[in-house]
Amino acid sequence: MRGVVVCIGLGLSAGALAQAPAPPGEFPADAQPLAAEVLQQRLSGKVFNVKTATGTAWRLQYQAGGAFYINVGNFSDSGKWRVEGSQLCSEPQKSKAACNEMRLAGDLLYLKRDSGEIIKLEPN
Repeated sequence: MRGVVVCIGLGLSAGALAQAPAPPGEFPADAQPLAAEVLQQRLSGKVFNVKTATGTAWRLQYQAGGAFYINVGNFSDSGKWRVEGSQLCSEPQKSKAACNEMRLAGDLLYLKRDSGEIIKLEPN
């Protein structure tokens, strides 16, 4: 699965809950790029849950040593991950490598998929 990555959020704030959703393909208005070190820290050793616009649920796990795992229904994959600037780059074994822009809004990470869809990464 191309462009699947995981990000960490530290929880929903009341302000994040009250915000109107961003238009498809756009990050929330208050989303900011992260420094590479901050993004690395927010992903390392974390597990995330994602729900896509089609309702598909993902489970993403990023290990501090650079390995990642993804589960989508009966599909699973693993590989290497790294941070380049404000992008999360993944090199899965079963699909194409990709680098995807990530942003932080409140305490939640958002990722722009190769399709242009913006997904919210919820900490597990």
